[in-house]
Amino acid sequence: MNNFPTIMEISNFKSERTGKVVSVSGTTFHCFEPKELPFKIDYNPELVKLISKAASSLGSLSEAGRKLKNPHLLIRPYMRKEAVLSSKIEGTRTTLSEVFIHEAQKKKKPGDDLGEVMNYVRALQYGLSKIQESKLSVELIKGMHKILLKNVRGEDKDPGEFKKAVNWIGTSYDVMEARFVPCAPENVERLMNNLIDYLNNYDKEDPLFKIAIGHYQFETIHPFRDGNGRLGRLLIILYLCQEKLISQPLFYISAFFEKYREDYDERLEKVSTLGELEGWLKFFLTAVNAQAKDATTRVGKMEELREKYGQILSEKSQSNTAIRIMDFLFENPYITIPEIKERIKSHYAKAKYNVEILLEAGIIEEVPRKAGVKLFVAKEIKEILEV
Repeated sequence: MNNFPTIMEISNFKSERTGKVVSVSGTTFHCFEPKELPFKIDYNPELVKLISKAASSLGSLSEAGRKLKNPHLLIRPYMRKEAVLSSKIEGTRTTLSEVFIHEAQKKKKPGDDLGEVMNYVRALQYGLSKIQESKLSVELIKGMHKILLKNVRGEDKDPGEFKKAVNWIGTSYDVMEARFVPCAPENVERLMNNLIDYLNNYDKEDPLFKIAIGHYQFETIHPFRDGNGRLGRLLIILYLCQEKLISQPLFYISAFFEKYREDYDERLEKVSTLGELEGWLKFFLTAVNAQAKDATTRVGKMEELREKYGQILSEKSQSNTAIRIMDFLFENPYITIPEIKERIKSHYAKAKYNVEILLEAGIIEEVPRKAGVKLFVAKEIKEILEV
């Protein structure tokens, strides 16, 4: 990515298509003031082809989700996958297995990195529940932001409240060395209301174009002191679910953004500096297409594996409890006997007996550990989710 050498180098901004650099009142520096939406899109054959492919792939994922016998089994791990990858873009170092193990062991206090990922999951769950009642709103976004920063790094940065001072993007604590300075605080409310109105009510553009532009606009406004990157990516999943472009939250677009992080950052930057909106749209649609296909493939593999395990257990045991526990593995491939005891609401001996059935069937294996409660993992499920 081409970093700005000094504070908002004005010469880098060669287009005012999506906004312009303005001086910040009472200071010696500048910020980027985005225009209100909608932007004018320069449609071309490549864009039209890409949006057709992305919509088709999302349609296939939705259909796969509708055909699942128990879709809730896969929603949980897919949401955690998105949380891990989105947080990784911001420098958080937590693996999907660490999230699963934490939940299986029911530890009370996660570390900062793991805590940020778990908050991402909670914020997404909160948002998904709210859009069942009403559309996206500024208040919903503020509510999600409050959850995102609860008891983790950034909890002192006004959770749930828009910024009251200029913020910036860069590694330095000095705004004069910032790579990018988003809009001034006094314009955030107006621009956010415009963004929400555009997403909910502007009907002259395809929804996929709208959320691509909406994500760019959110990141460019940078409305909060912290957590903007993660919240902007949460917005994508929520909007796709709100507009019924996906039937279930079985989608993890952050995998593509994390894999091609430099391109992701550069494409967003060039919308502001050079007005290259179509370049960002192409990147975004390519990401949607790739990740929808990937998710659909994994859904298919998980459903095949579930049928295979069900057949193995029906041949080896008459225990319906073992089949119930097998289903739990598709929510989280890691289990402990105390957790199973609690979930099946039975005594320890019964939980242990049914876990042993799964061990003998080759569905799970014990994780080598020096101390602590015995931990078991369904490796085939884990590999489908993580690879």
